[in-house]
Amino acid sequence: MSPARTTRRRFPTVPSSARDMTMLRVAPIDAAPLPRVHVAPRQAAGSLRVLDRAGGAEVVVYTPTFRAQFEAGHRAGRWYVRPAEMVGGAPRSIAFATAREAVEAVAADAWRLRVVSPGSTRVSVHAGHAARPRLRVIWPAPETVN
Repeated sequence: MSPARTTRRRFPTVPSSARDMTMLRVAPIDAAPLPRVHVAPRQAAGSLRVLDRAGGAEVVVYTPTFRAQFEAGHRAGRWYVRPAEMVGGAPRSIAFATAREAVEAVAADAWRLRVVSPGSTRVSVHAGHAARPRLRVIWPAPETVN
């Protein structure tokens, strides 16, 4: 009898597969980079839900439509950011000219209103990043022990 022939079925290889596998052996990928924010499709009122992955919070980018919002300090034609669980009231962010600017400010974590004391310099927003005000520490007078 003749020796048993073993036949292997060989699948065709894609030429780029070998190159890709070699590249992965040289520089493996631990995790794919994700953008800091995820913007969901527009909602009914034109607002946007934005997931801030770094902070783990969901915010809403909106333009004011209700009278109460205007009375609380919102301006027409401007875009604002607020946490998703908060509704109405005074603005929680600075006003942005476009929705894109508001989303970029969420990505840069520069959308919140900064509370500045009267004696410090004013907070300015430049290129999406807010300048931090100087902190002033006032120590209490030492108590005298008799």
